[in-house]
Order: sequence, then C-alpha cells, then structure tokens
Amino acid sequence: MRTSKIKVQAMTIPVLTSSNGERYWPMRPLCEAIELNWHSQAAKLHPPRYTPREHDVCLPGQQPMKQVLCLSQAEFEFWLKGLNSRKVNRTARLRVDQLRAHFFGDASAEKKHPEGLAAAAPKVLSRILNWRLQQTEPSERPELSKQITSQFREKNGFEICDAREHQLRAAVASLSTIIYQHDRAKTPSHTPVSQRVDTIIKSIIDARPQRIHLLESDFAALLCGIELEEQYHRSAQHETPSS
Repeated sequence: MRTSKIKVQAMTIPVLTSSNGERYWPMRPLCEAIELNWHSQAAKLHPPRYTPREHDVCLPGQQPMKQVLCLSQAEFEFWLKGLNSRKVNRTARLRVDQLRAHFFGDASAEKKHPEGLAAAAPKVLSRILNWRLQQTEPSERPELSKQITSQFREKNGFEICDAREHQLRAAVASLSTIIYQHDRAKTPSHTPVSQRVDTIIKSIIDARPQRIHLLESDFAALLCGIELEEQYHRSAQHETPSS
C-alpha cells in the first residue's frame, strides 16, 4: 500500500492506494481531522454495513500508525453521505460539508455538463479574482493577486487554474472567504459590522424560494461575518473605559 495525503480546506487526510489503484481511507485520522468522536464512529464501522480492513499508515516525518481501520472508496463515500452533521459541533459540521463538496460536488450538474463544468471551474474562480482586482489600483494588482492566489493554494492544495469540477463549490467558498477576510483586515468597511451580518442573513432568507440548499459561499460569508461581529464586540468591551 502506498500512503499519500490530500488537503481539503484546513484538513490534511491520509489515503492508501493499492497496487491496482484502489483507494482505502484510514478512518481514525480522518475522523480526527474532521473533529468527530472517533470511538463513536468506530462502533458503527462493522459488518454487515461495512467491511473494514486494517492497514499500517506511514507518512513521511510522522510516527507509523499500526493496524488502522480503513474503508474502501465506495464504503467511505457511503459513510460520508450518511453522517448526521446536525449532531456534531459547528466546526465538524462545516468540515463534513467541505468534504462532501470536495468528493461529490453537484453530482446532477456534473452528469449533465461534465466537459463544460470542468472547463468552467478555473474560469469561475478567475472571474471572482478579477472582480476583486478591478477594484484595486493597477499598480497594486500584481501584489494583491499574488497574496490571494498564494492563500488559496495554501488552503486548498491546488492552484486556481487546476481546479476541477467536483471542487468548484468548495473552491468558490474558499476564495470568497479569503477575499472577504483580506478586505476586512486591510480596508474595514464604514458599514457597521452588525449591519453587514444582517445583510448576509437577509440575502440568504430572500433566496429561499429559489434555492433548496444553502450555498457554500453564503455559508462561509455568514460564518466570517458572525465571527467578525463577535471580535468587534469583544474589542469594544475592552476599549470601554471603566467608570
């Protein structure tokens, strides 16, 4: 078995590949990366629903992990689809959603337009980046582009031009979050923080008749906005002089 790893957002996950190209997923490090309770998950990974195998996992620079419970690609996807993300904390819920977007994306759209969507992925991301660059002075655009693309590569493990169809939704959410956080740090808006969060919430609610599922970009913007709002309130409390 050859051991390698993939990076999905902030998660680094080992994967085993057999000599005939079959993939096996070590479940304990995967659950720990998601921040799921491993013992709770391990109790479910047994026949007849699953047929796990035990393999050693050896990553360069890390201690070998002996006899790790692994699932085949098909069983891993079955497990990921069946996770009840409502019963876990917010971080784990977000990471489960990120993994699902990475592995499954919008399956119906991929089947209908496989070639078009594959070609569209880098175009969509480049369009978002260009939109942001157009708001910057021409002399500052190369440096800003370098900063944003570097952060994108670090967070996702691939370049914008290499994005694939099954990664598109998560990549759009990631890129929009990077731009959002960069702008808030460099050029704070004159709009009150809470008002910006209210605007995000309103846009999500107004879109309900047209959308069944919450967009990754809306979800990411909402999380970032609420986190920024909390930071603002904490900072304001510290700056308030005591009477």
